[in-house]
Amino acid sequence: MKKPVSAGLVAHNFMISMAAINYDTCPMENFDSLRIKKILHLPASSEINMILGCGIKDEQGVYGERFRIYFKK
Repeated sequence: MKKPVSAGLVAHNFMISMAAINYDTCPMENFDSLRIKKILHLPASSEINMILGCGIKDEQGVYGERFRIYFKK
């Protein structure tokens, strides 16, 4: 009997693999699963565990330069 595969582990491996070929990924939550099933022509009984956005990296980043606020402040 095969063991079930964790969707989280599969997504993690996929995201690391995408980063290795200079792509960025973004896991998303709070999506409209009914609408996604309709768009992808999936049966109503199917289950969507995770949605990942994928794209080519921008060296500038999406929001520009990052900054950090330290915990002490």
